[in-house]
Amino acid sequence: MHSEYIRFIRKAVFTSIGHQFQRIISQKKGSLSRDKTVKTFMRLNAGKIIAAATIGGSTLAVLINFYINFTQYDIISPDKFIPLTINKITPINHNTSIFRLKYPKPLKENLPITSCFHIKDDSIQIVREYTPISPTDEKNYIEFLIKRYNDGYLSRYIHSLKEGNIVEVRGPILTFPYTPNMKAYIGMICGGTGITPMYQLIKHILCNPDDKTKLYMIYANVTKQDILLLQELDQLSQENPDRLKIFYTLDQPPNDELWTQGVGYVSHNAIKNLIPGPQEDVLILVCGPEG
Repeated sequence: MHSEYIRFIRKAVFTSIGHQFQRIISQKKGSLSRDKTVKTFMRLNAGKIIAAATIGGSTLAVLINFYINFTQYDIISPDKFIPLTINKITPINHNTSIFRLKYPKPLKENLPITSCFHIKDDSIQIVREYTPISPTDEKNYIEFLIKRYNDGYLSRYIHSLKEGNIVEVRGPILTFPYTPNMKAYIGMICGGTGITPMYQLIKHILCNPDDKTKLYMIYANVTKQDILLLQELDQLSQENPDRLKIFYTLDQPPNDELWTQGVGYVSHNAIKNLIPGPQEDVLILVCGPEG
């Protein structure tokens, strides 16, 4: 995506202007026509709308459509934090678990693909973004894969919680609006928990028989034990060998088995050899820890 458009999305759609827009829509409870809804959005953000139209009008239309059609404010909300109960905690490895949060009642529609949620610790007002890994058509709960970082206050807070405890979440927040076949090829470079938005998108694309997009991913970690969702990713690649290629690279490869994939940081050569080059029908996504 164009860098100016990313800034537009972050600053205009999902911060104060986006929240104003959502408050208006939720207060009207569907009484606004599509034309009036678009005019409301444009009135709140006229300058940035004009700029965005020159770099991604169709994407902007998808964003506006997302707000128009969102009808689940009584269950979850992109505008305010909602308390959800931790229904199940499943440890994955020594520092990562899947947290299942139960909705107070079933959702009426699917979650949007490429969306995230804000989770907060109310005691000190720390907020972080997490991408769900549960299916977008799951109506009863939402699952997050969360790694505990020694220097991450919120991740330590979440890992201190037990089943039955309450977590406050806000969302869904549309990260970027994906539409089937918007690109012929998608290259992904990720590390650690940066796999979660990639995994969400990969599952969505491969489950849609009408979406012919081909996917290429480099996934970097410290050790093999740190590779999150390894079995799920391997199964997806085995079931879709012509559409999904995954290359793993490790800082510390295992000594007790033959490791045939990458060693060390993601290199220029690895990207050049494994990820589609820059062209009109290619989208590149990057997500991972800082550094």
